[in-house]
Amino acid sequence: MKKHQKAALAALGILIFGGLSLQAAEKDYAADISRIRTNLMDPVSWTPDGCNKTLIEVLDLSTAILPEKDYAAEFKTKVEWVRNMFTEGRMFSEKIRQYLGLSYMLVSNGAAWEVPQEMQKPYTGQAASLELAKKACAGYLDSALAELKAGNNEGAVRGLIAFVILIVTPIQA
Repeated sequence: MKKHQKAALAALGILIFGGLSLQAAEKDYAADISRIRTNLMDPVSWTPDGCNKTLIEVLDLSTAILPEKDYAAEFKTKVEWVRNMFTEGRMFSEKIRQYLGLSYMLVSNGAAWEVPQEMQKPYTGQAASLELAKKACAGYLDSALAELKAGNNEGAVRGLIAFVILIVTPIQA
């Protein structure tokens, strides 16, 4: 009888500590997304090299928080390929955008990524377009953070991938 009680207590302990470590991991992901958003809004932090490292980090976050779905292996394969291209210093290619777009479709029930409405309006000057892009990027990160906190990891991944797509997609001024 005592062996069964010890086994039950051990199992309970594992469940409790396992649950705490899962919550801690989610909190770390939320902190990472918040930090990335803060760096995005800081012009000193947002250098070309820093941007590349940030995009790699965002891709790593997206695969880490992706729920186990039928498409998870395909998503991870595509994102890993893009990550490797970023590691090699390549950020702007049609193939990268294609793989990111396919990854986005996997986490959005087949919907394709679209340029945010505010980026489609006519505007003047490069400074204005950069501000609009930063706001749209911040919006994607805010959405990812809100979805993560709500327990919708798939929605969080969608926001993270949308953020990366916007960064690597050329948009006409």
